[in-house]
Amino acid sequence: MHTAEVEEIHYEWENLKEVFVGEVTHCEKHPDAEKLNLCKVDVQGVEKQIVCGAPNVRAGIRVPVAVVWAQLAPDFTIQKTKIRGETSEWMICSEDELGLIEERQEGILELPDSAPLGLTMRDYLGKNDAILEIDNKAINHRPDLFSHIGIIREIQTIRGNKFNFEYEKKDFSKLSNLWLKNNIPDAVKRYIALRVNNVSNIESPDYIKQVLGSFDTSSKGLLIDVTNYSLYLYGQPTHCFDADKITWDITIRFAKEWEYFLSLKDIEYKLSSTDIVIADDEKVLALGWVIGGKESAVSNDTKNIIIESAHFDQAIVRQTGKKLGIRTNSLNVFEKDIQAGMNLCWASLIVSELEKNLEWIELVSYSDSYENKQSEITISFDLEKINSLTGKEYSEKEALKILTNLWIENKNWKLQIPFWRKDLNNIADIAEEIARIDGYDKIESTIPRVNLWAVIQDNMYKLKKDTRNFFTNIGFFDMYTYSFVNEALMKKAGWDTSNLIPMKNALSEELTHLKGSLIPNLLLSLEKNIRDFSNLKLFEIEKIFLKNEADIKEGYSLAWVQVVDSDVAYYKIQNTLSNFFKYLGIDKFHFDTIKENPTFAHSGRTARIIVRGQEIGTIWEISPRIANNFWIKDVSTPWGWKIGFFEICANSLVKCAYNTTKAKDISEFQENNFDINFVVDKNTKWKDIKITIEKTNQNLIQKVELFDIFESEEKLPGQRSLSFKIYIQSLEITLDDKVKNELIQDIIKKVAAKWGNLR
Repeated sequence: MHTAEVEEIHYEWENLKEVFVGEVTHCEKHPDAEKLNLCKVDVQGVEKQIVCGAPNVRAGIRVPVAVVWAQLAPDFTIQKTKIRGETSEWMICSEDELGLIEERQEGILELPDSAPLGLTMRDYLGKNDAILEIDNKAINHRPDLFSHIGIIREIQTIRGNKFNFEYEKKDFSKLSNLWLKNNIPDAVKRYIALRVNNVSNIESPDYIKQVLGSFDTSSKGLLIDVTNYSLYLYGQPTHCFDADKITWDITIRFAKEWEYFLSLKDIEYKLSSTDIVIADDEKVLALGWVIGGKESAVSNDTKNIIIESAHFDQAIVRQTGKKLGIRTNSLNVFEKDIQAGMNLCWASLIVSELEKNLEWIELVSYSDSYENKQSEITISFDLEKINSLTGKEYSEKEALKILTNLWIENKNWKLQIPFWRKDLNNIADIAEEIARIDGYDKIESTIPRVNLWAVIQDNMYKLKKDTRNFFTNIGFFDMYTYSFVNEALMKKAGWDTSNLIPMKNALSEELTHLKGSLIPNLLLSLEKNIRDFSNLKLFEIEKIFLKNEADIKEGYSLAWVQVVDSDVAYYKIQNTLSNFFKYLGIDKFHFDTIKENPTFAHSGRTARIIVRGQEIGTIWEISPRIANNFWIKDVSTPWGWKIGFFEICANSLVKCAYNTTKAKDISEFQENNFDINFVVDKNTKWKDIKITIEKTNQNLIQKVELFDIFESEEKLPGQRSLSFKIYIQSLEITLDDKVKNELIQDIIKKVAAKWGNLR
C-alpha cells in the first residue's frame, strides 16, 4: 500500500525446516537388494533406520536427514515406508532433493565433521531469506527499486528507519588513461571503462551466489557473477570484456547499416544505424546495453578484463531489444532510465569484490566519458504547500523525518534529492512521498471544497460539441482514432512525413510518430469498414502535432472523409461545408483554387477554404492512386467510388465562429427568387460570377447561391455550366415582373461582359 503490491512471498527455508544434521552410525548391505544399504542414522540422540541407495553412503559421515512429514517439494513428503521388506523411517538427502542445485545427483550430500548434530539445515546453510515477488508495473518509474538495496531502503523507510548504507565509491582518476572514444555522447551520456589485470574466473563466494539465486541466476564464475551481482544488488547492469580479445581502441558509436554482431548466445544479429554498439578496431564487442558479444566474452582462461559501466539512452536500447527480439534482465533495468550518477558506484563495487576474492589484481587504466553530467536537484521545502496538496496537517518534524529516511536531506530549507531518484522534481513529488510513506489511509476523508458558480465554457469546447451535433445529425460517424501513426501509413496516404514528430519510446512498430493529420487514420478506418457501408461518412475533431522549426506545434484539427457514388465528390463536400459554416454563424467564406495540387489529391478538384480572407483548411477529392492504395474502389459504376475529404484548422475556425449578427429591417413585401445559368470557361471561379451578380443591384439582391455545376467535355468542351439561385426583395415596394426582368437582363449583360453567356 506504500510502494507496490507484494504478490507472493517465497521462503527459502520452507523445504528445510524439517531437515536436520545427522550422523550415519552404522551401514550394511540390504539383505534383499544389491544396490541398497541399511543405515542407522542418529539425529541428536534419536536413532532411526533408513534404506539408502546412494553410492557414497557409509558409517561415520554427517548428512542432511529429512524426518517423517518433512515436505521437500509440493508433491514430495517423507513418510515411514518399507523397501524390499525393510523399514525406512527417514531419508538421507542429496543436494538436488534439498533444492540447492537443479542437476540430478546420484550421491547424498556429505557435510563436514564440524556440522552440529541436530541443527536444522535451514540454519546450517543460512537459508533464512524471504523472497518478495513484487508487482513491477507499480515501480516502472522507480529504477532504483529494481535492486536489493533500493527495496531494503524502501522497506526501512516504511518502518520509520533510515537505512544506513553508502555506495562503494573509489577514485580511479590517478590511473593511466584507457583510450576510449565516445562518438555519441547524447545517446551514451556516460561510459566508464576500467582495465584490471591478473584476474581469474574462480568460484564466487556464497554471499554473491545467494543474491544471484534470488533471481534464479546460476553461478558462472566470479568474473561473470560479479556483474550480475552489481545488477541485482545495486540495480546497475555492468559487463566485463576479456581485455586480451580486444583490438584497441574502444569506440562507442551507432552501428553501421547491415553490420553483423555475434552474441554470447551464439546468435548472429543484423544491425541498423539506430543501434548503439561498443566496438574495437575490428569488431562489435557488445550491443549496448542489450547483450554482450561472444568474441570478447570472459572465459575460464581470462587473465585481464575491461569493466564497463555506462548510461545508455533508454528509448534506443528498448527499440533495439524489441526490434531484434532480445529481452534480458539488464535491458529491463536500462529501459527504466537509471541515472548516470550511479555508474562510478557500480564500477567501484566490482573492483571491491575482485579485491576481496583475488590476491594479485592490478588496476591498470581508466576512462570516464561524461560530457553531460547529471545535475543536482534541489527543491524548496514548503510545508504549507505539502499540507495543502496532501490534505493533512504534517508537522515540520514529521515531514522532515520521512524525507530524511528517504535520504532527502534538508539544507537551509532546500531539499537535496539523492542522485538515484529520477522521479522527484518538484514540491508535488515531495508531498506524494510524504503521504505514501506515512500511509494514504491516514488522510482523513473530507467533503471537497468547490466553487458552485457557473462554468464558463470556451468556444473550442462549444465548437467540438456543435461539430459533433451537426455531422452526426446528417449521417456521419464520429471517429476516435489513435494519436499515433507510422511512416508507412502516412506514405500510403501520400502524405509528407518530413514534419512528423517521432516517438522517443514508441509503443509499437505501428505507433511510431505523433499524428500530423487526421486524414490517414480516417482513410485506414474507411478501408476497414467500406465493405459494410458503401456510402460511408466519417469525421473527427482532435489534436494533431507538427514540427515547427525547433518547437512542436500542437492544435485541434477537424477532418471529414466521405465516399460518394457520383461523378464529383468535391461539390458535395462544398455544399455540406457551406451549411456547416452557416450553422456556426460564419457568413463570409468562399473556396479558392490551389496553385500546386497535392500528390494525394485529384487534379483540378481541390480548393482552399477561405474565411474572412484567412485560409483555414483545404478540400480535396482523393486521387485514384491513393484510393487504390487503400483498396477503396467500386467497379459497378463508370467512375467508381469517389472519396472527398477536407481538413480544417479548428483553432482558426473557432476564431471565426459564433459572431454577433447585426439585425436588419424585415421587409413587409414578399421575397422572390429566380434561377439563372451561365456557360463559362472551365477555369472561371464561380465566386467571381457570384460577386458580379451581387453588385448588379445591392438594394434588391439579398442572396446568391450556386446550386449546380455541369461539366462535359462532349457537350461543353473546355467549359462548364454554373447555375445560381438569386433571391430578391425590396423594403419599399412589391417587385413586379417588369423590375425582375430588367434585373435579369442587367445581370446577363454584366456577367457576359466579364465571364460568359447565358446558357
